[in-house]
Amino acid sequence: MASTELYAHEDHSLLSRMFVSGLREIATLRGPGSRAAHYVDLLLARSDEFRSLWDKHEVGVRPQHVKRYIHPEVGRLELNCQTLLDPDQSHYLLVYTAVPGTASHDRLRLLSAIGAQTFH
Repeated sequence: MASTELYAHEDHSLLSRMFVSGLREIATLRGPGSRAAHYVDLLLARSDEFRSLWDKHEVGVRPQHVKRYIHPEVGRLELNCQTLLDPDQSHYLLVYTAVPGTASHDRLRLLSAIGAQTFH
C-alpha cells in the first residue's frame, strides 16, 4: 500500500449499508438497462452479504458527518464531511475539512504540503 493512503476506521456494516443504499438510488434513477442495474444483478448473483442488504430496501443511508482516519505519515485526522449533490447527474462529491485551530487542521495542511511524497 502507498504510504499516503488513508485508513478509515468506519464500521463495515454502515459502509456496506451506505453503498447498497447508494446503488439502489442510482439503479432506480437510471433504470433497468443502466450500468448500475447491471452491477446490482452481478452482486445479487455473487454476494450473500449484498443480497441480504438489498432485501432490506434501504434508501438514503449516508456517511457520518465526522470521519476519523489514521494517516501513516501525519497520524490521526478528524474531518468533517459534507456531501454535495449534482441532481442532474446523480453524482455526489464528498468534501472533507478540519476545524481551523485543531491538530487535524494542522495535519491536513501538512498533507497538502507534502502531497504524495513517499517517506522511508
